[in-house]
Amino acid sequence: MGTDRIRMSGLVSGLDTETIVQALVSAASYKTTKLKNTQTKLEWKQEIWKSLNSEVYSLYTGKLDNLRYEGNYNAKKATLDNDIATVTADNNAVLGSQTLEVHQMATSGYLTGASFTTKEGGSVSSSSLFGDIVKDSDYTTEEKNQLAAEGINIKVRVGKNAEAKDINIRLDDSMDAIADKFSKLGLNANFDAKTGRFFIASKASGEDANFEIDYAASGESGQKILKNLGLAYSIDEETGAYGAVDGVTNGPVKIKGQNAKIRLNGADFESSSNTFSVNGLNITVKGISEKDPSDPTKFKASTITTSVDVDTIYDSIKDFFKTYNELIKKMDTYYNAKANRDYDVLSEDEKEAMSDEEVEKWEKTIKDSLLRKDDNLSNLINLFKDGLSKNINLSDANGKTTSYSLSSFGINTLGYFEAGENEHGLYHIDGDSDDESTKSKDDSLKKMIASNPEAVSGFFSQLFKGMYQGLNKEMRFIEETRSAMKVYDDKVLQKEYDRLTSDIKKQEEKVTEMEDHYYSKFTAMEKALSKMNAQSSSFASMLGQ
Repeated sequence: MGTDRIRMSGLVSGLDTETIVQALVSAASYKTTKLKNTQTKLEWKQEIWKSLNSEVYSLYTGKLDNLRYEGNYNAKKATLDNDIATVTADNNAVLGSQTLEVHQMATSGYLTGASFTTKEGGSVSSSSLFGDIVKDSDYTTEEKNQLAAEGINIKVRVGKNAEAKDINIRLDDSMDAIADKFSKLGLNANFDAKTGRFFIASKASGEDANFEIDYAASGESGQKILKNLGLAYSIDEETGAYGAVDGVTNGPVKIKGQNAKIRLNGADFESSSNTFSVNGLNITVKGISEKDPSDPTKFKASTITTSVDVDTIYDSIKDFFKTYNELIKKMDTYYNAKANRDYDVLSEDEKEAMSDEEVEKWEKTIKDSLLRKDDNLSNLINLFKDGLSKNINLSDANGKTTSYSLSSFGINTLGYFEAGENEHGLYHIDGDSDDESTKSKDDSLKKMIASNPEAVSGFFSQLFKGMYQGLNKEMRFIEETRSAMKVYDDKVLQKEYDRLTSDIKKQEEKVTEMEDHYYSKFTAMEKALSKMNAQSSSFASMLGQ
């Protein structure tokens, strides 16, 4: 209605012109309401299709995409007969038994410094200066002057074959500052004031990441600093063993960074970490193998057994059908819904007279029937059902061809009288413990996965590849009707929605024009009556004189 217009009511005539006008335009207003209701239903239909499309697309890009590849049916598992390592197998692992010996575990280079005190015998804090621990007898006057002026260097090598680098120590360096200088060389270092020790470690395990403090190369002045800091240790050049240096008791403890070493099926492998990946096996070392009782120079071998991971393959197939069943039941329910022609979109007045629960139930009844006998939905349902009903021929190593279907693997729909409403297209796996309908039956699928994995991978990959390709074709871009990756004619629905928007606007304008027309007539009538009344009063007044 044109609310910005000034309209005269029946002040003179006494008529309820508002009610009369609304009655006169009621047919046109009803048409506007019907157009709006149609558009509301169309909007609900679009929302339902968007939700369905999202579920189909998720299945298409997720489970269906994965299961169309044969490699996803080659899952394997590995077990070890003791706990010296954890072992997993990828799809390329060789089935059967293999031997494993763990000769050495990977370690990081680690140095626990000796504890020390201040020159007065007190505890050292993180903020203590190097000068606080230097006794007058430790250094010559020249060394003290050098420590105070430009500092004295100690030598540190980070990396197996790396050149030694300098760490410069000054009298005014705090313990934290000294630790930070080690850190800047690529080490983890900190000073623990509670124990009065430095703790220094490589950032990674293995020989290549090992570090050493080169006591000999640090020179006499640097060696004094290392003793003061509790970091002086020696290395035997022949054995590589760590030991104490002259004049140092209760010295630091150094662990050398080393690689892990294993022997798998008689072949030796080495890793900077405790993890190995060899021919499809992923081995994480947890301990050293026991020595062979019959020959202490050898290690006792453990056994790795690699087999088909039946449960993983089974679960992936079962998970697909769980998702498929939920989707196909929803689509069948929409398609087979009862016609609800007696239900229309509620007006605001009608909603006010109902509870929220009643309104929701009313609208759900309408929404549930919006895809009844929908052509797009019919095509999609048939694509799914036809895709899973195919027979696939496979040839074995001897050239023998066998035809397989889902029933060959114990996967079937229920009989007509067994299945519930809109559940005739659902698939059930024989022996599935979660399925009351078939859990008592023999589990053919698991048996086939264990005994004939080639047939399982060949059949299911081809079956799902066909369905994937069918969906890909269904979701193709069609310029006039369908956007890419849609299973319904979204463009058609949107065009209809836009047309209704235009029709509603035109109809509302028509109603307004009609109202204006009738109001103008009543206004003219009111003016005429007002003028006539004025004239009548004047005439009566004249006669009264």
